[in-house]
Amino acid sequence: MTGTPTSIDMSRKAERLVVEGVRRLMAGYATGDVGCWEMAWKLYAVELGVDHARKPSSELAHYARALKTHGKRALCLFPYDCPRLCQDECLVASLVAAAQAGDAAVLEAAGAALVFDEGVGETLYAAGEFAGALKDCGLMLKPVDLSSLPLEECPLKRLKPVRMH
Repeated sequence: MTGTPTSIDMSRKAERLVVEGVRRLMAGYATGDVGCWEMAWKLYAVELGVDHARKPSSELAHYARALKTHGKRALCLFPYDCPRLCQDECLVASLVAAAQAGDAAVLEAAGAALVFDEGVGETLYAAGEFAGALKDCGLMLKPVDLSSLPLEECPLKRLKPVRMH
């Protein structure tokens, strides 16, 4: 997302857990390798402690499943542990941040950019439950400014030849 303003800061634990968790779960869906899902669990267990990691990691799984099931396209994601952010990753984190902040405008915009109309309700519900589980652990994402939210198709997907990232 070079040159695109964003309020998603990967140096913050809450944002990093959202993005890294989705990256790992989606890698598991893409490859069929349950090891990716185990890596997501281990990340949460290390960062939050085993007892506190259960609820948010469960809600993360529901959120990722909703994004996969109802997504308008396959999400454009960097490999896990990459310090950079892709536009779709910003949208995914923005949805959770908006759910925590009760920001209907960002919820609507990010939801419409990511998922088909028939899946918006389930996806926003999953984002809200995930946001609440993070909040219960003391993790709050920074609110997102709608004017800085990139909604067009990810520029990395438009590269020719197609690159995996």
